[in-house]
This record gives sequence, structure tokens and C-alpha cells, in this order.
Amino acid sequence: MFKLKHASIAVAAVVLAHGAMAEDFSGFYVGGHLGQGSGESEVTAGLGGLWSSESPALRQNVVALLGTELEPEGEVYGLQAGYQHQWESGLVLGAELDYSQLDMDDTRVTGFVPTIPFPSLTYAVGNSVELNEMIGLRFKAGYAFGSHLVYVTAGAVQADADASASLLSNGGYAKRGTASETLDGTQYGIGYAFALGEHWSLGAEYLLTELDDMDYAMAFLPGSTFPGYGETIEQSLEFDTLRLTVNFRF
Repeated sequence: MFKLKHASIAVAAVVLAHGAMAEDFSGFYVGGHLGQGSGESEVTAGLGGLWSSESPALRQNVVALLGTELEPEGEVYGLQAGYQHQWESGLVLGAELDYSQLDMDDTRVTGFVPTIPFPSLTYAVGNSVELNEMIGLRFKAGYAFGSHLVYVTAGAVQADADASASLLSNGGYAKRGTASETLDGTQYGIGYAFALGEHWSLGAEYLLTELDDMDYAMAFLPGSTFPGYGETIEQSLEFDTLRLTVNFRF
């Protein structure tokens, strides 16, 4: 799912270049991250109002046309700050607060498609999703050996997301729905860090993020025909990221 190239090669090269000197990962730190994200956004539709007067076959066809799975992807970058403590056994526990800019989006437009029960009736459908900013608080637990640290991480996030759906017919029916929300979610994953001396470290993380669903209704556009029909959209959001990290430890 990812397009971040040469990440593991870069980390491995730094490890080989600096050896395995014993380091202590304890302390406060700040840093930045850069990576690639790729996700899935499943769109499902429900019909209401005067749609009940239409045939089951047409209703099923419209629901199928509105439904889709989008795949937002793009760059992820931001800042993080945290604290971690290392015991003599090598156990490391910590917490991290981070901010990420998510340049991830996807769009689909079908063009006019004939309906199965009435081929003379055609619909054009559009869907979109865009992920913007995200903040998160995660806890970390890992094991340090020499200059290396491996860990697991989990916590809570909030992310800003936009979504839309549109439905147009050759009979003049014109609907559009939009949503712009801050969504709660969970995030968990694994990571690796390599100490570059007393203060700096370089690492890589794989994180999976699951956000709450977005629910919104479609509204009539000016001049639309067939008033009294209604559509609701439910849109799920989840994505994973692979990112490089660099931290300065105080």
C-alpha cells in the first residue's frame, strides 16, 4: 500500500555506519516525521422519502451506484514531542504527542450510467474524501539493546476530514451531500529507533489509524426535479502510514 521508497535502506545504512554503541533512550525529546499514507474509505448509501414508491430493483441499483470504496493516499509529515524512560533491563516506556499534516485524498466520477431495470434512465455519481490535519497521543513500550530500540505504540487521535457525494440523472434529478468533521479514532503500530550519539536518533514507524464513520445527508441542488426523495451516506475511514522519524533528546 505504500510508496515511501528506500526507508528501510536509509535506516540500515545509518545503523551500519554508526555501529552498536550502548545508549540510554531516557529523557524528553522533540522531532519531526515524514512518510507516506494509504487508506480505505468505504461509502454506503441509504434511501428514504419517496424512494419507497420506486421498484426494489431501481432502489438497489441506485444504492449500488452510490456505494464505492475510495483509496486516499499521499504524503504525511509533522512534528512530535514526548518522554520515555529506560530501565537497566532495557525496558523502555514513554508517551508521545504528535501533529501530522495529511495530504491524502481520492475522488471518483462515474459519468452517466444506465440503470439495470430502466436503461433509458441514467445516473452520474461522484464521491470524494480528503484527510487534512491530525493530532494524537500515543503510549510506547519497547526494549533497548545497545543503540537500538524496538517498540509498540497505541493511543488516540483526532483527524480533520472532508467527504462528498453527488447524484445526477438525465431526468434533471440533482443531489449533493458534503461533510467536514473532526473525527475521533485509535492508532497503533510498531517502531524502531537508532541512537546517533547522546542526543539524536533516527527511526521508522508503521502506524494503523481507524477513525469514526462520517454520516451525512444529500441535499437538492437548485432546479432539481423529483422533490421528496432522500439519500444518506455513511463513509468509513482507516489508513496506515510508514514514516521516518528524527528526534533530539534533551
